[in-house]
Amino acid sequence: MATDTVDVIGSTPLSFTNAQGGQSVVPLSALQFSGSEITIKTAWTAAFDASEQVTLLALAKAKAAVGELSPPPVPPPTPALGFTAKHLGPEGNAITVTSVTEKGKPTLSSTIALSVVQTNSFSGLADGSAAAHKLGVNTPTGTPGDPLAGTGLVVVKQGSTGASTKVPVASTAVLVKNTGVNLKDSDDKTVCTVQPRADYVGKGGLSYAVTVEGATFTITATYDSAKEDGVQAPVTLLTLGDLAAPVAYLISASAPPRGAALPADSSTTLSGGAPGLAATGLAYTS
Repeated sequence: MATDTVDVIGSTPLSFTNAQGGQSVVPLSALQFSGSEITIKTAWTAAFDASEQVTLLALAKAKAAVGELSPPPVPPPTPALGFTAKHLGPEGNAITVTSVTEKGKPTLSSTIALSVVQTNSFSGLADGSAAAHKLGVNTPTGTPGDPLAGTGLVVVKQGSTGASTKVPVASTAVLVKNTGVNLKDSDDKTVCTVQPRADYVGKGGLSYAVTVEGATFTITATYDSAKEDGVQAPVTLLTLGDLAAPVAYLISASAPPRGAALPADSSTTLSGGAPGLAATGLAYTS
């Protein structure tokens, strides 16, 4: 792949003694950066013999080394789309949005295919009660000291703990809406029941895994919109409010303050999510 070339920026032209003993003054427009190297533009090479080219490039490189010549400043990337997690809480910081933009079409009619993945992992759990406090529950009692409402992909079913004080055996499965899975210990007793968040109505894209580390265990929940059933139509800059349902389950998309633009093909991980706050992120034009 050819290296991109850019202009050379400096305060004055270059001056050197040419082969005839005279002074040659060379405008910086005769030079270019090719990667990190300064070269002479093709249109100017005929103006200098071989020895003069060597002298000119040595002078240019010396000035570049001390900062007198440089490439033009690179403008910062421009925000193209804004994303906001649909649910409040720190778990939204684990959402990654991938965007792929249609090429070769007018801006307003180019489609943008969006997909989302969220993985929440809760480690160091000693028993079902610890899981309920770490993940949260579906219907909190409101009593001080009891587990709070869960804000992640999965929650513990209220009242499902206590039958066992052991860790569950390792397991993994795809979760079904409105359906809990009993995590059982080696004696087949229920440690706790985990289930999707109440607003999950999809199919195929939400799964859980339990891994055991000695006396503790980890529950990992993963949602991948690409694994959900059904057609997931892309959007345009004019239809950002019409995200496919599997994508809209996790995020909303909107125009940044200076207006929407086509994003570069990229992945954006949301951040800033906290109790009572939704995670957010930006896709950029480059």
